[in-house]
Amino acid sequence: MEVAVDWGNLEALPLSLIFDKLVERIDHIYFSVVCKNWYSIAKFNYQNRQVKNNVLPMLMIPKRKARKTRCLYGISTNTTYRFQLPLPHNKRLCGSSHGWVVKMDDIKQGTILTLLNPFKNLVSITLPPLYMPDGYKRVRYYECNVHKVFLSSNPTTRPHDYVVVAIYGMLECLAFIKAGQEFWTYVNVDYNGFTDISFYKGLVYAVGRWNNIVSFDFSNSKNSFDHEKVIPNVLQTRGDNYYAHRGYLVESLEGDLLLVRKWIGFPDDDNEDEERNLPSSGTKGFEVYKLELDLQSGKLIQKIRLDSLGDNVLFLGDNDSVSMSASYFANYLQKDSIYYTDDFYEEAPDPYPKGPFDMKIFNVKDESFSEHCPFKSWFKRMPPSIWVIPPFQWD
Repeated sequence: MEVAVDWGNLEALPLSLIFDKLVERIDHIYFSVVCKNWYSIAKFNYQNRQVKNNVLPMLMIPKRKARKTRCLYGISTNTTYRFQLPLPHNKRLCGSSHGWVVKMDDIKQGTILTLLNPFKNLVSITLPPLYMPDGYKRVRYYECNVHKVFLSSNPTTRPHDYVVVAIYGMLECLAFIKAGQEFWTYVNVDYNGFTDISFYKGLVYAVGRWNNIVSFDFSNSKNSFDHEKVIPNVLQTRGDNYYAHRGYLVESLEGDLLLVRKWIGFPDDDNEDEERNLPSSGTKGFEVYKLELDLQSGKLIQKIRLDSLGDNVLFLGDNDSVSMSASYFANYLQKDSIYYTDDFYEEAPDPYPKGPFDMKIFNVKDESFSEHCPFKSWFKRMPPSIWVIPPFQWD
């Protein structure tokens, strides 16, 4: 005779063990809505444990035959979740940070950045205009005038204590603004060519295409229109022979700051005499370095080339660069790997001719490539997909 299991009234220990096996944030949400008992277990785990580090980023992708919406793809089960996120399907998102995404609009008064939380009734925060002189702007494809936007913390949990940093303009300069301020603070435009930043040990670190690395203190806010106000600390100057199409900064699980450099291939790379105006053929490879810093003097001591990522698995793209544990997600992630999305648009006559096709997994040890999200036909001419970590908040 079979004994019926009262799933709704299972004890806390087995429910917590079940909860621990869920690696997608959406599955945590599904768990919490089963009944009041399961909800209380999910809430306890979030409020008393470091669950935020134990969930995988999800890929926000275009939704088939659906306008003004996007959906989420889970890499652990290769599942496209059917619910719709109320976000423009045909506009580039220039940042993904702490569960928020960022879109931009160009108006006469300047560039308007809007922070959006698609997981909480599309809560939005519209920032003051970001001023760009005419010579700094792209006339076509204005969505690319802001390269990337970063948040120091979650505006939902710290509404009066967060900083927004933007890489903007054709020169890829830096600007930042604190919660509640009316104007942006601009880093001197002589320091430019940046592609990524990291909030690390109380400072902002930025890396550029030419291996240039700077840092600055975001408490040094001038609240002014002047583009010459903040002079950053230079850790490494530009090197003309060290160009890479992208540089990224990631804090490792061990607390080190990693520098990642990416190179893009082109169909006519072998013919230097021809004008290179074709879409890229995709990523050619990465290099990863550990930065040894003297935090007191603000100097870079040395860069150490890594041939293994240890327990780190990196997620790169238009999102905040993040690291996940290979051992914790041993059944889902490839060790020594970089999961990346298509974030290169500069040198093609149309920034999204193929859609976000360059989305793969790069193995640092053997330099091989594999797939994490199959390319779909409806991705064509759509803006890039982007990694997100959906927040789980308790009202």
